[in-house]
Amino acid sequence: MTNSIILIVLVSVLVPLVAIVVVRKTLFGQSKAKQEQASQLMATGAKARAMITGVEPTGMIVNHIYLRSVVGFRLEPLDGSAPFDGSKTVMLAQTNMPRVGDKWPAWYDPANPSEFAVAQVNALTTDQIPMFREFGIPHPLDTGDATPPADPPASPPVG
Repeated sequence: MTNSIILIVLVSVLVPLVAIVVVRKTLFGQSKAKQEQASQLMATGAKARAMITGVEPTGMIVNHIYLRSVVGFRLEPLDGSAPFDGSKTVMLAQTNMPRVGDKWPAWYDPANPSEFAVAQVNALTTDQIPMFREFGIPHPLDTGDATPPADPPASPPVG
């Protein structure tokens, strides 16, 4: 009898805790491990232009604004290596959905190209211009000036 009570208490406490952790990671962004992986790829990975090949909503909407989507990419390494495909599941603002053909800066592990991070562009700002120039991607706000004015920081990369 006592064992069954303990089991019931454990299940009634653990199941909601596990559910909260899963929902939190799903709704509120990347885990710390994913953020660290993205930072590591930015520091040591090879660079590529990631062209969006598709945006597939999963049906999950958060706060009536953010739409969880699977975004397909065609990564074109800057070193001339063969292009490859990959995808990421990300939260996108419905008011600023990316379009097929858009290009974002990306970093990948040459030993394991399935490990890659992209600089998700939620809003265009002038502080992104140097990075876009580095990757050979035209930026709509780039007027050709060598030093664009500072804007608020861009969104962190998606791991």
